[in-house]
Amino acid sequence: MTSDDLSALSLFPATPDQITEARRRTHLEWGKGLTLEEHLTRDANQDQFEGSLDGRLIIWVLAPRNDPQTLNFKCACETYVRQRLFKRIGLVANAHNKNGVETVPCYGIASVFTPPENRGKGFARHMMRLLHWVIADEALLPLALFPAAWGAPPPVVPGTRDGRFSALWSDVGEFYAACGPSPYQKGWVVRGTATTLWEVDASTSLVSAASSSGDWTWLDNAGLLKLWEEDAGEIRLAMEKVPLSGGASFTYLPTRGVASFQHRRLDLFLQRMPSPPQTWGVSSASKSTYATWVIDPRKPATSTLTVTRIHVADPVDQSFKDLLCKIFEIAKKHDVKRVEIWNLAAELQRLTEELGAKTFSREEHLPAFKWYGPESEEAVTWAFNERFCWC
Repeated sequence: MTSDDLSALSLFPATPDQITEARRRTHLEWGKGLTLEEHLTRDANQDQFEGSLDGRLIIWVLAPRNDPQTLNFKCACETYVRQRLFKRIGLVANAHNKNGVETVPCYGIASVFTPPENRGKGFARHMMRLLHWVIADEALLPLALFPAAWGAPPPVVPGTRDGRFSALWSDVGEFYAACGPSPYQKGWVVRGTATTLWEVDASTSLVSAASSSGDWTWLDNAGLLKLWEEDAGEIRLAMEKVPLSGGASFTYLPTRGVASFQHRRLDLFLQRMPSPPQTWGVSSASKSTYATWVIDPRKPATSTLTVTRIHVADPVDQSFKDLLCKIFEIAKKHDVKRVEIWNLAAELQRLTEELGAKTFSREEHLPAFKWYGPESEEAVTWAFNERFCWC
């Protein structure tokens, strides 16, 4: 497509009919194991998740400026979240901020999809370039800098244009790095792809010790909500202790439906299991060591338990092993074949090889962030880059 062709398009919040059409398009690729009706019902149910309510979820479409409500839009994506009172909350620590750790609005991006007939024409790249101009803090990305070759900026949607940072999880490599807010700026930069993986049947030492590792509390949905509130405080305390020299650090928080999205989105598949899981986390008696997880039983992939959040107290050697034993107890109970953890802290990573794990850089669900502050991406650290914030 030429710049003139693309300038005739803009980014709009989807109408109800466009939302249905956007979801219908994704069925063949993202609805495996579901009928079209089940797929649409699952997506509609996600609109009622805590992280989606009160305008926190917006579906965007790239459509002609002269026909923004057409069902023949080029592509679509989703952002979480919108209204100021219900914003997805993040934390930022900045070397120049005398007030310490700051609570900021931030965005998660999901469901970027272009139908096959529209691929290879620059539509997805242009949609993502425009997306910065509807979510980034207007003080950090003023409309006066909008590229003239792209036509007029997208219409402003109330409650947006306040994001300090955003992130997505790419299944198309580093494609999104080329989707910057101008032709000369970077888009979303991949950061943190380390994956630690255990084959459950081969991890005999962890499985055999699973019932003998101290006093622990299993967490159901209600227990998780309480844990995540407490964990948000732990994350803030940790951010306050990180020394910064001219750079910045950011993180998402697991509260307000962010972390609960992980297992709720799989409810339909989990209920088909012979014994649907009811336990989604475990905590030591002192609450100083804990983990939460999601189980993905979908076929034909290998059933996997992915740890979404982990916190281990000193001494890490024994605390970590005891925690893993409890996780493997759940994995064995539900016939899960693999256990994985994303971006383990360095002091935990060094223990994994002797505990039978393999660590590699994965090639899907790549965490990628866009920082809207003045610091360069190289000077910015994504803290707590774990599975809990994936969307």
